Amino acid sequence: MAKKTERPRDLKNQRWAVIVAAVLAFGMLASVVGGYLGHALGDNGSVMPQQQADPEPEDYLAFYEGEVERLEEHLEEHGPNPTILQELAENYRYLNLIKQMYFNDQEAVEEYQDRLLSIYETLVDMEPDDPMFRLELINIYKEQDKEEDLITGEIAVLQELLRENPDPMVHLSFITLLDAAGKNELQQEEVEWLFGHLEGRVVDGTADNEERLYYTFILGEYLDDQDTAKTMLEGILEDEPEDSWIYREAQNYQRYLQANEDVEDDIYFD
Repeated sequence: MAKKTERPRDLKNQRWAVIVAAVLAFGMLASVVGGYLGHALGDNGSVMPQQQADPEPEDYLAFYEGEVERLEEHLEEHGPNPTILQELAENYRYLNLIKQMYFNDQEAVEEYQDRLLSIYETLVDMEPDDPMFRLELINIYKEQDKEEDLITGEIAVLQELLRENPDPMVHLSFITLLDAAGKNELQQEEVEWLFGHLEGRVVDGTADNEERLYYTFILGEYLDDQDTAKTMLEGILEDEPEDSWIYREAQNYQRYLQANEDVEDDIYFD
């Protein structure tokens, strides 16, 4: 019998990045391009004039440039507002993605990155205890290769915030960021802390399905306990309405774990 080989890490890491992007919806825009560019353009009350069946990149560019102009005019008239600033940041991300994908305009990309940095520095100043804002700021610091001391300081503040007021969604994104940054020791520390926090809630029955879903991710991706993860996913799918995002992501992760197991079986019997 052929010796069973090690689980293919590149496949696992690629899929895990997609899962995190889909569930947590932070700055990993490249992995969810279809969702961003294919969404209904009227979500915030604006619509593309003479909307085409198949809009061209120039149409998306014009739309998001219009949204940025509208939101910046609102901020200039009414002053800083966290909700408007977040919406503005989202539109700058769309512009950033479009310019990278279709126009190869590095000057514009750098300008949008500078605007995103300014927005999140403002948001952190306005709401310093919001872990999501600080996580986004760290992400931008990493993208712009800011000084390591600056990044390390923000990471320490975010660690403290998440200890004081646990937010598993943000914490998982934080762990993913540390993983991508190669901060293995710190990442393992955060995995262990979040696992302990969630396990306590699962054991005493206070965890909701969202927390249980994040718990399965840690089991499957960081603790190599796919069997327990599968069992928990079955429970989530039994409890959760089929039209909820939790049901959808639990089903997606269940399928991923099964597909990964099938790949291992193929390797084993080759």
